[in-house]
Amino acid sequence: MNGLATDAAATLRQRERRRSSNARRWVPALLVLMLVVSGCATEPQPAVRSGSGEIRHELAPLTDRFPQLSEAAEATWMSGTMGDDRAPGPSTYWIDAIVTFDENGYAALRSQSSLESTTELPTLDSGLDPSLPAGPFLRSDTFDAEFSQDGRRTTVFLDDESRSLVLTSWFE
Repeated sequence: MNGLATDAAATLRQRERRRSSNARRWVPALLVLMLVVSGCATEPQPAVRSGSGEIRHELAPLTDRFPQLSEAAEATWMSGTMGDDRAPGPSTYWIDAIVTFDENGYAALRSQSSLESTTELPTLDSGLDPSLPAGPFLRSDTFDAEFSQDGRRTTVFLDDESRSLVLTSWFE
């Protein structure tokens, strides 16, 4: 019996060595595969805004796109494209604007939609930071939808204190 037990133990050791040897052969391949997969799983980078950096004040380009702004008294805004200008295909454009109204124009705009107070802040091009009202801001998805016509995606904020509308819009 002792001989059978010794033979069985020897056979088990040989099998274990083979398994261990096979596992050692796969470890480097698995490490390379993990590195390749982790390199492919990077977070997508946000699209980069480009533009001239020019701060504009004329109302016509804004009121042409957004008829809701027809009663505006003044505006400060910037625009440009998203992504790399060297890439082929259609461009996505952006407009960030701070539009001020007289009392009657603001009251008419303010009465058009059910707005709610928000802690969310407008995200605008940093060139507009000095013109951004302090808030608090009001907004609603319904109001955004009113400005998101003709393929535009627009987010709108209102500031009662300054009688200003702040918008960010993207379109092709």
